[in-house]
Amino acid sequence: MQNNSYHIIFERSYYLPTNDFGQRNNKHPTWGFEPLENSNLKFGGVLKNGINHLISFDKNFLVNGIELKGRIFGLNFEDFFNAQINGPYLFYKHSENGEIERLNENIPIEFEYCNQPLKETNIKLALTPLSFKNQEWEGNCNKIGGKPIWIQEPKNICCPKCNNKMTFIFQLDSGLPDLNPINGNEIMFGNDGICYAFLCNQHKISGYLWQCT
Repeated sequence: MQNNSYHIIFERSYYLPTNDFGQRNNKHPTWGFEPLENSNLKFGGVLKNGINHLISFDKNFLVNGIELKGRIFGLNFEDFFNAQINGPYLFYKHSENGEIERLNENIPIEFEYCNQPLKETNIKLALTPLSFKNQEWEGNCNKIGGKPIWIQEPKNICCPKCNNKMTFIFQLDSGLPDLNPINGNEIMFGNDGICYAFLCNQHKISGYLWQCT
C-alpha cells in the first residue's frame, strides 16, 4: 500500500453507528467510501500478557513515510486510560518477531477500566478523498495515515528513547464493538473520545494518547 491517508471500512454487520445525527452520523459520506481490493487487515482480538490486539499490518504498507509490514499494534486499555491521567503516555517496545512489551515501569491504577478486547474482525481500507483530508470530528473517524482528526488541540508524542516527535499511524473512535456487556459492548476512550497511535520507527516504539470531550 502506498503512502496515503485511508479510512477504515467495517462490514455493516460488524459496526455502523445507530445515530443519524451527531459526531458519528451514520449518513455521513465517510461511512460509504469504496474499499480498495486486497486491503484486508486483521483487527481486534487478544495478543498476550493483557495486551489487546488493535491492527496487524501483514503486507507492505507505507504510512506517513514508515513501512509497517510485520508490525502489530496493541495495548492494555486499563493501562492506556490511567497512564495519560497520571502523566506519561503509554509506550510499547516492538521486537522483530512481533512481540510487544510495555515500557512504562509503573502505572498507578486510580480508575478501574475494562480491558475486554475489541471484537475480532477483518477491516478494509478506502483512500481518503481530497475533500476529507482535513476532516472534522464527524462521521467515520477511524483512519490510518494522513493527519489525525483531533477532538481538542493537536498533540505531539515524543519517543521516550530519543525524545524525537513520533509519527501518527492510526486512530480509532469510541463506539466500536468490544466484549464488555456492562458497557453495551462498546469501547469508550474516555468520554466518547478517540485513541491515537504513534510510532518511533528508529527505536520501534509505539505510543498512545486519547482525547475526549
